[in-house]
Amino acid sequence: MAGDAELRALPKVELHRHLDGSVRVATILELARERGVRPGTLEELEQSAVIRRPMESLEAVLACFATQQAALWSYDAVRRVTVENIEDAWRDGVRLIELRFAPSFIAQGKALSHDGIIEAVLAGTCQAMAAWPIEVGLIGILPRSHPLEVNARATRDLIRGRHGGAPGADRICGFDLADGETGVDPAVFAPLVAEAREAGLGITVHTGENTSAAHVARTLDVLRPTRIGHGIRSWGNEDLLRRLSDEDVLLEVSPTSNWITSAVPSLAAHPLPLLYRAGVPVCLNSDDPNLFGIDLVNEYTVCAREYGFGPGEFRDMNRAALRHSFLPPGLKASLAGEM
Repeated sequence: MAGDAELRALPKVELHRHLDGSVRVATILELARERGVRPGTLEELEQSAVIRRPMESLEAVLACFATQQAALWSYDAVRRVTVENIEDAWRDGVRLIELRFAPSFIAQGKALSHDGIIEAVLAGTCQAMAAWPIEVGLIGILPRSHPLEVNARATRDLIRGRHGGAPGADRICGFDLADGETGVDPAVFAPLVAEAREAGLGITVHTGENTSAAHVARTLDVLRPTRIGHGIRSWGNEDLLRRLSDEDVLLEVSPTSNWITSAVPSLAAHPLPLLYRAGVPVCLNSDDPNLFGIDLVNEYTVCAREYGFGPGEFRDMNRAALRHSFLPPGLKASLAGEM
């Protein structure tokens, strides 16, 4: 099995990492102290800010995002966390990353506007790309649990940010739905997805993590994404697997995240190797690495140890990720030789 140094040096593409769900614990501590909050020692904070073992459900994990969200309390905090996410990705060997963030989630309970959050993320993206040789795309998220009028406003703010002419605005390249999926009809969001698509944003949707193959199929029918966040419950439905392969819809897979949310009973039982060998386009991602106490290299180590993946499989997945990236074709072409 390849060692850590070899896996870290492997050129990678990561399409599914949440900047607002992955704040370094040391940064949370510093940002809390800036606000006059004393959350205890670094070790004590880790007990509430990092999840290392499975929880009973996805909903239980989502509830743990509060500590991460509270840290993003100002323009400078959002900009800093954006820079640190990109730096962490670069240190993992990532050549192209698409970071996703939810302006309405970050703004809750704070004197921050969607526009201010978007501007801070853009500023952090430009700062990071000037410091490290990495290409960055940005994906705006709508949390399904937020009121429809809030999500409509966030959609238009993201589109305005993309076309507003600020430095780095062209890096806003994608649109996503996230949060709990049970009991929510994707048709509710179809008009907002259509607005985003018309504005030039690529569409990816969280579905089929802890729900069912039927949820994935319904999402494909109604929203027509070219990528699916997680989608691992597609396994076992032959018609859906054939459709994902035939329509070239990429699954953004995060094994450790799926284990911690109890979407799979163990890392060994994850369907990723079965999906890959069935010809479904897949790629590897860390999802919320600082929340889970991992990095992207950890996911490659898991795949090598548990599924027997080696350089050939990793190259295939990174090429699939690059092909499905929402960034411009010319930019992606310049990286193709490294994959």
